[in-house]
Order: sequence, then C-alpha cells, then structure tokens
Amino acid sequence: MSRLRLIVLAVAGVGVLLLILAVLIGWQGLKVNSSLQEAVDDAATLQASLQGEDKDQIDADLAALQESSGEAAERTQGRIWSLATILPVIGDDAHGVKVASSVISDLSNDGLEPLARTATQLDAVLPQDGRIDPAVIESLHDPISRGAGALAEAASTLEAEDSSGYVERFRTKFRELQQQIGDAADATDAAAVALEVLPALLGQNEPKNYLLVFQNNAEIRATGGLPGVVSVVSTDDGDITLGRQESVGGFGERATPVLPLTKDEKKVFSDKLGTFFQDANFTPDWPRAAELMRARWQELYPEQIDGVLTVDTVAMSYLLEAIGPIEVGGYTINADNAVDILLHQVYLDIADSAGQDALFQEVASTVFDRISGGEVAEPRTLLRALVRAGDEGRAYVHLADDDEQALLLGRRITGATHDADGHASAIDVTLLDGTGSKMSYFLRSQVRGTTTGCMDGRMQVEVNARLVSDAPEDAASLPDYITGGGGYGVEPGKQLIAVGLFTPSGGEITQLRIQDKKYDGDSDTLGDREVSTAFVLLEPGKPQDVSWTLNILPTDVAVPLRVTPGIFPDNASSTVARGC
Repeated sequence: MSRLRLIVLAVAGVGVLLLILAVLIGWQGLKVNSSLQEAVDDAATLQASLQGEDKDQIDADLAALQESSGEAAERTQGRIWSLATILPVIGDDAHGVKVASSVISDLSNDGLEPLARTATQLDAVLPQDGRIDPAVIESLHDPISRGAGALAEAASTLEAEDSSGYVERFRTKFRELQQQIGDAADATDAAAVALEVLPALLGQNEPKNYLLVFQNNAEIRATGGLPGVVSVVSTDDGDITLGRQESVGGFGERATPVLPLTKDEKKVFSDKLGTFFQDANFTPDWPRAAELMRARWQELYPEQIDGVLTVDTVAMSYLLEAIGPIEVGGYTINADNAVDILLHQVYLDIADSAGQDALFQEVASTVFDRISGGEVAEPRTLLRALVRAGDEGRAYVHLADDDEQALLLGRRITGATHDADGHASAIDVTLLDGTGSKMSYFLRSQVRGTTTGCMDGRMQVEVNARLVSDAPEDAASLPDYITGGGGYGVEPGKQLIAVGLFTPSGGEITQLRIQDKKYDGDSDTLGDREVSTAFVLLEPGKPQDVSWTLNILPTDVAVPLRVTPGIFPDNASSTVARGC
C-alpha cells in the first residue's frame, strides 16, 4: 500500500473518529442540558414550596432537585465530557457547564438540605405575645450555619471561574448563577450571624436595654435623617417590652461634647457632633454616632444602654407591608402612604412640634406592639422588610458589648465605615441638611462612581452626584416648619445641602467641581481619609451636579460607594469597578 494511501486512510480515520466524538459529545450535551433544565425547574418548584408550611412537599421537591442536579453533574464527570473541555471553541463552555453542574449538585445536598429542613421553623425568630424563645433561636443556628458555609464555598468556586470566553448565551446564564449564589451566600451568612447573636440580645443571660432611634428623612443626615423619637426596648430571657419614649428636642445642648472628640472630628463635623444628641449622626459612621447617643442618654436617664438600633421612615414603610395599615391620630397609615404622611403631611396638619412628636411616638409604639404581639399577616414579609432595610442602609445596629459587636463586623447592618483594623474600604457620600427644615422630603439625588484609569499605581475614580429639589414652585408659601422660615439664612422654598465625600483610607481628592466648574469647598482629613464638602443651594426644579476626582489605592474587588439614603424606596449605594 502506497504511503499516500496510508496517509489518506489515516486522515479519514481521524476524521471519522472526530465525527464519532462530536456525535457522542453532542448526545452527552443534550442529556446534560436536559438534566440541567430539570434542575432549574425543580429549583423553582422548591423555592415556591419553601414559602409555605408543607414539610412533606418541601422534602419531595428537594429530593427532585437533588436527583436532577446529580444527573447533570454525573454526566459531566466522564471521559467524553473531560475530552470536550480541552477541545477548541467549545472547551471553555464545556468546562463552565461542568463547574456549574457540580456546584448545583453539591449545593442541593450539602447547602440546601439543612436550610430546607429549617424552612418551616423560621417564624420562630419573630415575636409572639411579646416574646422570642432564645432556645429555639439557638437550635436554628447550626443548620443555617452549615447551609451558609456550603453557599459560601459554592460562591467562591463560581467566582474563581473566568466566564469571558463562554458563548454569550451561556456566559449570561453563568454570571446570573454567580450573582444569585453570591447573594444567597451573603443573605444566609447574615442570617447565621443574626441567629448567633440574637440569644444574647434577647436577654438570655441577663436583662438588656437598647435605644431605638427613629430617623426622619425629611431633614437629612449622614446616616439617613434627623433623630426624632427615641425609645427604650428592654429584653429579659426573650420577653420584649417598649419602655420610655423621648423626643430629641428634650435633650438640649451641652456646653462641651458628651465624649471627647478628635481634632479631625471637630474640624469636619464641629463640636455639635457631641453637644447635640440629634447631631451625633453628622458622621456616616453609625458606631460612633451610637456611642455618642448612648453616652448622652445615660447622662440624663437611669437606663444603662446595651446597644443603639435605628430605622428610618422608609424602613418603617417596609414594616407596614408586613403588619398592614395602622390607625393613628386620625390617619390611616400604610406602606404606600407612610412616607408622605410622616415626612410631609404631618407638618401641614399639625403646627406645633409637641403634637408632631406625640404622633410620631404613637406610630412607633403601635408598630412595635403589632410586631411584638405577633400581629403579622405574613411573617416572611417582615423578615424580607428587615433585610431590605439593612441592605439599603436604613437600619443599623451597634452593640456596646465588644464580643457581641465583633460578630457583626464587616456587615452593612453595623453602619461602620471602618473594619476591625481601622481601615476604610468604601467611598462615602453624605448628604446633610443645612436649612434647618423639612425640605429634604423634596430632595432627589443620584450618585455614581466610575474608574477612569490608573496612574502611578493608584486608581483614578470619578464620583458624580446630581441633586435636585422636587419642591413645588410656590414652596416658599409652605409652613415655616417645613421651609425653615429663613432661620439659617436660606430663603424659604430653597434648601441648602452639604454634600460630603470621604475617600477610602489613603485616598486623595484631586479636584471638586460644581456645575463643571472647579470649586474649592471645604477639604479636611478624618484619620487616614480625605474629606471634601460642597455646599449646594437648590431651587425647585433646578439640578446641581457635583463631581470629585479621586486617587485611591488599588483593590482586587469593587469599591463600595455608600450614599445617604433618601425618601425613595431604593438602594442609593452601589460599587465602583476595581482597577489597576
């Protein structure tokens, strides 16, 4: 047989082999795709059943998901699929399918199983007849913690994969899976931590007292709004009661700060940070604000305070989604109208501050009584409301016990601007009313950050804030309590906003612009952060743009961009893409 014939036969043989392999891989791919689609359908069915109370149905749906995801994973473990992962064109995608199938299968067995087993018990974390049983909370911690660990491992595995080489359709699905598993890992980790710290908070070992501070977004402050009603919540072996309620107007002004302030704090925030209870949240750092509030309370009242919690008015509207409408002071307040009534209509209807304070106190106590009494139509809606408020920076918790607080470190619910080592990783943009009014009800803001490049090993970042007053043209005719009456030199109908930017640790602000014109502003340092403040006067309907140029240290992850939340029910905060 001639050499040429041998070559032709060899090439033909290879071609036939490749054709056979292509058919086998295609057939295997069809079977994997079928199993994966079944797994997707089974996951949706399980998600729906987890909303109910039928334990047998949950078990059946979990078993179905374990079977379908297990089949998909098994079919990507053999030699044929392994060969597919090294072939040109399809290799990256085959590898991605293998990873996704394996992750889903592992999760359905190691992560979802302990979580599903506790799904019908989650209502135990909510009060009934003014009590939450600490022992039941402890029993939930272990399975939730195991589920959180499995989800964290899955999220890490998916995050390590580079999906840029996948075909577009699969790349989109893979990135959706990364996002969904990552979000679930974060939420479950937060739940595990909450279950770990809750027994102590509930006074399992000793009675506890907490300040509950309601922030009023109509007069904006760095952490959300002016502290209004302050209540004492007491716990004792799971029993929860609402005690003393006070308005911040009764705290008055101290001659000196209630706690020593640093030189930087005095420069950036002034002595008012420590002399006025209601100005303690000039700082965006909730632990520092809480520390000052706690010290001032304990100076005036007998309760020793074990922590300071806060929610704003928008968070209150989320709670009303779960408990339903309340009848207070002649108003029917529900999730849809709470913001409008409590941040604006009240000031139109009630002229004196004492009457306003009385209404706010009644609202606070009514909502508390409904929740603590177990008057919640859909318990999971209440849990979702609390999670949403925390995610949006509308609810914070600071605990005086260092060991308890350490369990919460690194989580948004602390409202902390620094980690345990004193490092600030986020860019903070704060909004502060300078009108002495309730005009922030009309304030609309949008803040975005962009990485523009690298220079000398540092990230170049642009942060842009657009502010506009949505007040009516005749806003000057509104009551003085809303407009401020010109008391701080601001013409009625307008509002003055101090817009502050705090860099991450080691960051530098190189330029500040308003309406695209360079502006000196106020520039200071706060520890190892630079701070720049622009004072913006807003007239109804006329936007103002503020922009900063920053140089910050490079990072391997996206940089959090935290923004003071306003009255809109959304998350004003975002991230800036990593660079360098």
